[in-house]
Amino acid sequence: MFSTPILIINFNRPDYTRKVMEVVMHQSPSKLFVFQDGPRIGKNDEAPLAEVRNIIKEMTEGTETQVLTNYSDTNLGCGPGPEAALNWFFSHVEEGIILEDDAVPHQDFFQYATELLERYRHDNSVKAIGSMNVDKHQWGDGSYYFSMMNRNLCAWATWRRAWQAFDIRLKKTSRTDLSKALRKYGCGILECEYWCDRLDEVHKDGVGNSSWDMQFFMSIWLQHGKGIIPNVNLSSNIGTIDNATHPLGKGNIIENIPTSPILPLVHPSSEEIMSEADRQFHFMYFESNHKEWTRAQIIRYMINKRIKKTIGHKGPWRRKK
Repeated sequence: MFSTPILIINFNRPDYTRKVMEVVMHQSPSKLFVFQDGPRIGKNDEAPLAEVRNIIKEMTEGTETQVLTNYSDTNLGCGPGPEAALNWFFSHVEEGIILEDDAVPHQDFFQYATELLERYRHDNSVKAIGSMNVDKHQWGDGSYYFSMMNRNLCAWATWRRAWQAFDIRLKKTSRTDLSKALRKYGCGILECEYWCDRLDEVHKDGVGNSSWDMQFFMSIWLQHGKGIIPNVNLSSNIGTIDNATHPLGKGNIIENIPTSPILPLVHPSSEEIMSEADRQFHFMYFESNHKEWTRAQIIRYMINKRIKKTIGHKGPWRRKK
């Protein structure tokens, strides 16, 4: 049986849950943790929640898998929900694999994650092991490379030691703190400004109480940690459109990317962060409209932004009639 603990975080999408469970149960996991958020207030039909639970029961009955469940009575939301799930998971285990209900991993992902969890178990600089890759070419000479980990966390792995630094509100972190941390990675003005704006949103209301992964990235950066990115794509995100909580639109860069095998692993000769890979991803995924900007455009943008902030102006200067 597959010995690395696995956590599945789900809600009300039975079709997605079944697809993920088919891949997971093919591994014959010895221990499976399942967290489900609770019903939303004012929603008359939350029948899919029960359907999801039935799928978990149906697909694990008669197996040797030990199933631990945490089904919330109330709806926590897309930020506090995963936070509660991971807190619960790491109250039981030291390390493990985490899957959301819309991330279908390649079968190789499980052995890849297990091998790297063991290899970097005592390396406190390594904070997370990712699965998604949308890069145009290979970075470094190994099966994976090191990153500042600004990637979508839907199928990944980590250790309790890394999760313990997580703070969903980042109350003690200022824009100055985050900007200093980002500059240590060689981030430019636009990248620092982008993430400091996200920090403001976290401070305001937790990004509408719907985010946890950005806060985890920031907790890594504040410790000058790093993550691991495979040089092939190891998970396919099937939930970025339609009934997605954070819809990205059809044809987005992470929608249904084909997966590829990665085993046997070739470990890279260097553990240096591939800063150019991170920069390219940032301007591909987070700020695609700004990637070709010149220095003069960046300066104008920053001056304009500072003036608006000082006088409390929002939106464009010229209002549409």
